Amino acid sequence: MANSGPKGIVRYEETLVANAVAVAVTGVAGNSGAATGIGWLTSIDTGDTAFTRAMSATKGLHLAGSMAATNNNLIELCGDQLMFYGQTGFNAVDVLLQLDTVATVAFNFGFNDDVIEAANTLPIEGTATTMSTNSSAFCGIIYDPNMDNDELHAYWCDDGVASTETLANMRMQGFSIVADHWLWMRVEMQDRGSGNGVRATFHAAQNGKTMTKEFNTSVDRDVGLCWYLGIENRAGLARGAYVKLPSWEQSIAD
Repeated sequence: MANSGPKGIVRYEETLVANAVAVAVTGVAGNSGAATGIGWLTSIDTGDTAFTRAMSATKGLHLAGSMAATNNNLIELCGDQLMFYGQTGFNAVDVLLQLDTVATVAFNFGFNDDVIEAANTLPIEGTATTMSTNSSAFCGIIYDPNMDNDELHAYWCDDGVASTETLANMRMQGFSIVADHWLWMRVEMQDRGSGNGVRATFHAAQNGKTMTKEFNTSVDRDVGLCWYLGIENRAGLARGAYVKLPSWEQSIAD
């Protein structure tokens, strides 16, 4: 349900309760993806199970997806529109994510410039002490066990050019996530006016631990972005992923 708050911000929280809330699957025979009444899209590789509405005694109502026992298999969940622009003023995306392991999966969460990443891999991937940019524009939180530091990182790119901020500054030092517990993540963008990249704030919380990073980024204020979550297998083991309460906020321009 959308609400217009006292500060002129629209907030949308996807509770997954209504039957009208559905997830379209791209790349699967008989389902073309975007359709009337579909606000969320999910993409899978061969053998994966797309995010679908699920219920359990421990997790309650949620979305559940899984990756086959294939290295580099990718499962994605994203909004169906490029609806976020820095020049609107304020934008934010939230998610609750739970993984059945953190040792052999990587993920990106935040704003991405493709509805289903065109590179067919994570927008940003980590190796040792560097990150590779596969997306043209991205602003979000990165986790990749291929990196030397097994921690969350804030990250962004624009026009295919990676952030020039040092990895040490973007690292959420000491924030090592754990499996089978909900991880809350939130990424905010604030307009800084003509000629300036957006200011971004990156939040994470799990098991009583919280972390926030804030930077002036190079992300252009006029680039269209969508709500994005991508999870990629880093080993030949089947993996499960669970999502609750995907939500977003956007200030009302004009």
